[in-house]
Amino acid sequence: MKPGTDVRRHRNSGARGFTLPELITVVAIVGVIAALAAPSFNNLIRSQRIKTATNNLVSALIFARSEAVKRNADVTVARVGTNWSGGWTVSYTAGGTQTPRSQPALNQLKVTTTAASVTFGGGGRADALANFTIDSDPSISNVEARCVEVGLDGLPKQWVERGGDHDCTDD
Repeated sequence: MKPGTDVRRHRNSGARGFTLPELITVVAIVGVIAALAAPSFNNLIRSQRIKTATNNLVSALIFARSEAVKRNADVTVARVGTNWSGGWTVSYTAGGTQTPRSQPALNQLKVTTTAASVTFGGGGRADALANFTIDSDPSISNVEARCVEVGLDGLPKQWVERGGDHDCTDD
């Protein structure tokens, strides 16, 4: 630019932002899309909670089995309180009861099983069969339950319940 030229004259005098009607329209569209997506998002959150709880239970069972083999002693995974939804602990007796791992209560989930505990012996075998169903509380038709089974060999297996009845005993 030449000295003495007015800088303001060369500035683009076009649009400098959004108008209020444009902004209101965009906000309204975003609001409608968010309202449509909310129920789907709630089901996603429930599904993720179920997956996380299932993985935590399987992890605790594998850890307990591993500790039983390592210590050549009994290691027990037991519910906290009256049901597994209250959480669980992994414990063994070695110079007093030791609890190396625990799971806090599960939020808006239920764990159904007939077993009060699962004990792994020094060889890694379980003392009894145990079948767990992890589901949302209350059960939601669009959210699949998860199943965990501990056989006498002590190896936990997990799968998605696909029968639609939120019960893993007949899959």
